[in-house]
Amino acid sequence: MALRDINLIPAEILTHRLGQRHLCFWAGCLLVSLGLIFGFFFYQKHVIIGQKSNFANLQHTHTHLGLKIKEIEKIKQELEKLDHQQTVLRDIIRGPICSQVLWKLADIINENTWLTSLATDNNRNSEENASIKLNGYSLSNEELGNFLSQLSLESIFQNVRLKYAQEALLSQSNRGNADSIKVIQFEIECKLLTG
Repeated sequence: MALRDINLIPAEILTHRLGQRHLCFWAGCLLVSLGLIFGFFFYQKHVIIGQKSNFANLQHTHTHLGLKIKEIEKIKQELEKLDHQQTVLRDIIRGPICSQVLWKLADIINENTWLTSLATDNNRNSEENASIKLNGYSLSNEELGNFLSQLSLESIFQNVRLKYAQEALLSQSNRGNADSIKVIQFEIECKLLTG
């Protein structure tokens, strides 16, 4: 005699259970796959893209820092210009006013003496008064002496001294003459009284 397996559970229930098992198995596989995919996605987003984002932020910060450094350099140059202008203005305020010096020179110079150059030297690093050099010509020693004595009498000019005086020939080309006249070429140094 042969034994046969007889299943007393209806076939529909067995098919339904088999379908549920397959469905649960594939649903589990799907969930595991989705878990791996989302895990990789979050890893990529937070670790790899985060590092790239940090690098981009670093580049942005570097660029921003470079712009700020350029602005600071520009402001520094403007401050140096203003400081230089302030120093020049301070020296002008402390020293005798140029127009006052020129006015005094024009007032005391005689008609037979004239200047060819005038140079001042503001001793910024020292506490001395500014010095002035006058170069020019005079028609005679008497006229030059008169100019020197007038210059010495003015209170703005201190320590007036004749550095040199020598005879020279000066052409009169401005009058249409090619003749030369004898003049006294001189250089005078003095200190300007400040404040």
